[in-house]
Amino acid sequence: MTPDANPDAFLALLTQGLITDAQHDAARAHPEASSFPPLPSPAHALAWMRVRGLMTEDEQNAALDSIADDAPHADDAADTAIDADDLVELAEQGITHEAIDALFKDALIDAETRDMALAETPVVGSVAASPVATLAWLATEGPLEKEGFEALRAQVAAEPALATAVERARIVAEAQALVEADEQAARAWQARAQRSRRIGAWKFLATVAVIGGGIGWYAFAPASVPACDAASTRKTLDSLMRRVSMDVRMRRLDPNGGAVIETPSVSSLREVGYLKPERVRGCMAVMTQGDSKEPMAYTIGPTEAKGDEMVVRGADVAIVQARFGNLDADGRPLYNAEPIGRMAMEKAFREGAAPLGAARAASAARMRPRTEPGLVRKDPNRSREIAEIEPTGPCRKLEDGTGHACPLVVEYNDSLLGALTGGDGSLPVRGEFTFVEDNGNWRVGDDFAQTFMRRVLEARMAGMAGMAGTGAPDTSIQQ
Repeated sequence: MTPDANPDAFLALLTQGLITDAQHDAARAHPEASSFPPLPSPAHALAWMRVRGLMTEDEQNAALDSIADDAPHADDAADTAIDADDLVELAEQGITHEAIDALFKDALIDAETRDMALAETPVVGSVAASPVATLAWLATEGPLEKEGFEALRAQVAAEPALATAVERARIVAEAQALVEADEQAARAWQARAQRSRRIGAWKFLATVAVIGGGIGWYAFAPASVPACDAASTRKTLDSLMRRVSMDVRMRRLDPNGGAVIETPSVSSLREVGYLKPERVRGCMAVMTQGDSKEPMAYTIGPTEAKGDEMVVRGADVAIVQARFGNLDADGRPLYNAEPIGRMAMEKAFREGAAPLGAARAASAARMRPRTEPGLVRKDPNRSREIAEIEPTGPCRKLEDGTGHACPLVVEYNDSLLGALTGGDGSLPVRGEFTFVEDNGNWRVGDDFAQTFMRRVLEARMAGMAGMAGTGAPDTSIQQ
């Protein structure tokens, strides 16, 4: 096979904007590329490039960040990067095409299971291929059903003790030990979570999913925006929850205790308000996992201002309550940060907060050596330190006449909290912030840094208290 083999997967990466022309040429010129069978997906090509050192994780993330939201292949690029991250994780465990083929040659899996597994595993690994780890993965997270694995164990146990049978028995026995260890670890983690009543890894991921958004289900609905509790909306949220549970399983956020694999459920879907000018519904629901219930929020609206294609997006609870819970009879916001105006207020706030975040972000980066995006990703706009800002009441003029004080709720991605907890650091920061007019332009008041940091600290302490299960704010849901 010539070096021109399998151009589609690598060209797809180039088209999506995930690799440069130079990286594409380097990949095609690599001696290994000429021996590939057709690659299952662009993600397999990207994972192979990372394993072979032709691209780093940082380069991949930087390429993804540089792709505009409205780029033709933006969604495809994000999906490819997410899938590549998962494949690289499997490559680090030796769960590869080579290991899958070895299991098939030893008659431990059939052709159908092999073909499905090849589509979900990396071409090569960063460690030696491990048939044992691969068989365990197939039985716990891959296409090999539990009944099929149990039947394989029984079959191998009944075989005569020939040389080939002994090796087959060894692989199956060691894989079974890994499966049992995984199940025991998951049970132990669940028991600890119930005793401590703290927020576990699954909730961090679910929070990323329902707050961060980035995953949506599209429907052609020219007549109206789908209701918050429409069948299509429920289908979207159920799909997202399944992906969250898969993310928990794949990322192993609690290495000492296993991973919860129970899929959260969503109920009590309701509308908070309908923003008519933008054709967007603000919605609330209850997310349940085991005995724990948490409020979640989402919006439904067009992908483009005048388009008919609709999308469900994750949203922050506090922002949705403030934005969609304070509308007039015409579906327009009651509070617009007058006399400053929404756009000028937001610009001034972001400019005032920007210098405060640089040092904290650098410190948090040192505390958290590696960030794993997993299967669930955030909307780039809502991954900013200041994700959303919403007035919660009218601005008041200061007594000395120097400016106005506006009550706001701010969705703040706290890098320090994220580093401390190992999960999502999104916080609702509430407070009254001062704005002054300076030569026709608005800026934050001189007390902004002190006020903002105090409000962030209050929100951070409340968030950490909730995670510890002591002194947590009331998050009960009125049914």
